[in-house]
Amino acid sequence: MIRNRLAVLLAERGLKITRVAKDTGISRNTITATAQNDSEMIRLETINTLCKYLSITPCEFFEYEPLDISFSLEVVSFPFKFNEAEQVLWSEELKADLFMDIDGVPNLESVDLTCSVHNGVLFDSDGNKKVSLKVEFDDKKEEELFLNEVYSKLKPSFHKEIYYSLYSTIEMEINKKVHSNITNCINKHLDSFIHFSFLEVLSSAIENYDLEIQSDVFKPF
Repeated sequence: MIRNRLAVLLAERGLKITRVAKDTGISRNTITATAQNDSEMIRLETINTLCKYLSITPCEFFEYEPLDISFSLEVVSFPFKFNEAEQVLWSEELKADLFMDIDGVPNLESVDLTCSVHNGVLFDSDGNKKVSLKVEFDDKKEEELFLNEVYSKLKPSFHKEIYYSLYSTIEMEINKKVHSNITNCINKHLDSFIHFSFLEVLSSAIENYDLEIQSDVFKPF
């Protein structure tokens, strides 16, 4: 895993992105994306300019760990239920296969994880649009090995990187099911059962809802 340390470097120097953009001529959007490690590619010219501006070497600009962690998720079943009287769409069950692949750690190449409904899935006429899930290790021995041999030895910045890799993997697959379930509900009950206010909630939820992932190990900080 490799990431840049721009956010830390700017914070250490009390520099704001707007000031750096003005001084270097690099666009504010580019600096923001770079500092957040959101950019898939950083131009060598940008790295060179920032290193000269901050008086650092490329080795100080980047940090590296000799391993890679990735996640894959296959949703087997994620049924939604519609309560006509209360105008609520909800779910209590998610069946999914979640795997964490680790490249660079002997005897821990692939780990089984569980992904389940945590505080519920809820879409209602009050405007709630929430999907709350929980991620856990399937095997406690593998969890202990991962924590002791991998996670505890990583810098905190990589903890955040791992969490967002997990989040984006889950988000991509869950989105497909949420969109499909909401669309099916609208098509099935639109003519006689769905109130207009709830229809607005469901329609907006197709594009935007709150996805929350709880985990005792993976944290966004």
